[in-house]
Amino acid sequence: MDLELPYPPSVNHLWRHYRNRTVLSREGREYRRAVKLVLATRSVRPILGPLAVAIEVHPPDARRRDLDNLHKILLDSMGNGGAYFDDSQIDKLTITRCDKIPGGKVRVQVMPFTSQPAELPPPVTPGKTRSCLKCSKAFDSSGPANRMCPACQRANARIAISDEELEAQRGRKFCNGELLRTAS
Repeated sequence: MDLELPYPPSVNHLWRHYRNRTVLSREGREYRRAVKLVLATRSVRPILGPLAVAIEVHPPDARRRDLDNLHKILLDSMGNGGAYFDDSQIDKLTITRCDKIPGGKVRVQVMPFTSQPAELPPPVTPGKTRSCLKCSKAFDSSGPANRMCPACQRANARIAISDEELEAQRGRKFCNGELLRTAS
């Protein structure tokens, strides 16, 4: 399904507060009606199953705009108009900014999504073998900043210390919990 729709309002103009409730703004309701009319004139039937949606955005002018502010009302309106049952069916979404067109428009392509088998992540290779700074046992380090074994990291995470105590200890050297004297 290939559609040409009016340029959507930004999500910043989509919601209003009315009598302690959040409601769709007049601009949002008008856009939803316009999309529903386009879908009805094309006799669009809802598509079942997972979907891939490609959106080409043609802004109305050269002002800076965030693309992520446009797709919410667009996808919700297409679902409300009957292009699909719910926008939770969308498994792949691509948005592309194109040349500006006076008045703006959006081209939307909706197609069934066939998932490709995901690539397996590269195998985890153990890092350098280091000795733990706390218990001195050997362990596989994941990088230069990883100097304590997982057991000691979990033990440290359970220690409750206030921000004031932590700030007071900064810059001081301790060995097994005792303050070391430094030659000054």
